[in-house]
Amino acid sequence: MGKGEDTKSMILDKAVQMASIQGLEGLTIGSLADELGMSKSGLFGKFASKENLQIEVLRVGSELFRRNVVYPALKTKPGLTRLKTAFQMWLSWANTDSLPGGCLFLSSSSEFDDRPGVVRDHLKKTQLSWQKTLKQFVQDAKDTLELDANTNVDKMVQEIWGLILGFHFYNRLLEDKNAEKRTKQSFNELIKRHQYDI
Repeated sequence: MGKGEDTKSMILDKAVQMASIQGLEGLTIGSLADELGMSKSGLFGKFASKENLQIEVLRVGSELFRRNVVYPALKTKPGLTRLKTAFQMWLSWANTDSLPGGCLFLSSSSEFDDRPGVVRDHLKKTQLSWQKTLKQFVQDAKDTLELDANTNVDKMVQEIWGLILGFHFYNRLLEDKNAEKRTKQSFNELIKRHQYDI
């Protein structure tokens, strides 16, 4: 990697951190330049527009998410073990120190859910990709007979997503120290509801 790419990588790392706190819309070339002590024109030369900067932040955020959540899950046994690992890693991701404002995608989703454009399109694409992966993890647990054959995959994934959204709200905004413990309990109860009665 050349010096120019190293610099851009450093810039985007800072941009991801800022976006996790301020939201994607709050992230501008000007605010990023101020934070880094760089010239606005210099940063503009690297990204050309605010939208390009936002999309690059989402791209870097996606790779971080894969490294911290998806890849560790894929290293485990398909089925409930993989699904449980994915949930635990997702929960940790939503509370990681490397993202001071929490999950970049959760905060961005509320900003762009009703705002058409290329940033929303890119954000939607990343979330649909993760949704597809999570659905496969649930399906794998059905195929290994660890979840009941009648389990509705779409419904279960939506419920899991809801647990993460609820955790983010209680943990970040309300600063509820018991949020993680309750979220884990709720997830375990969800799994038990969909397991075979023995």
